[in-house]
Amino acid sequence: MRFRLACCCLVLACAGGAVAGAGAAPSRTVTVTLREYAILLPAKLRPGPTTFVLRNRGRFPHDFTAIYGPVGFRSRVVQPGATVRLRVTLVPGAYMVACTVLHGGHLAQGMFALFTIGSRSHGSPTWHYP
Repeated sequence: MRFRLACCCLVLACAGGAVAGAGAAPSRTVTVTLREYAILLPAKLRPGPTTFVLRNRGRFPHDFTAIYGPVGFRSRVVQPGATVRLRVTLVPGAYMVACTVLHGGHLAQGMFALFTIGSRSHGSPTWHYP
């Protein structure tokens, strides 16, 4: 049963990638503020195509990198005063994002944030979105 479920998920993931490339699903927009040494964004997000609008309100360059979570992503460096868009497809789970500029120097200063998509029952490894 698990093997069938895994195969179905793989087929759906591959098919979803082809559809996403065609631009079928509209993207949600999430504004993210980057500054010394904080990342400000909502703590709960929805699954699906998401465009992060990264606004650097600090004095130094920053980036926006998923260092933990079911989907990996990384922005280019955002210069002070600049805005960069990053489109990703999010799935349910827990995420930790950070600025990895200076080989993690900004992360070491506390420049990270957490957000979740969906929830899970206590003790369950599976995340779901209602």
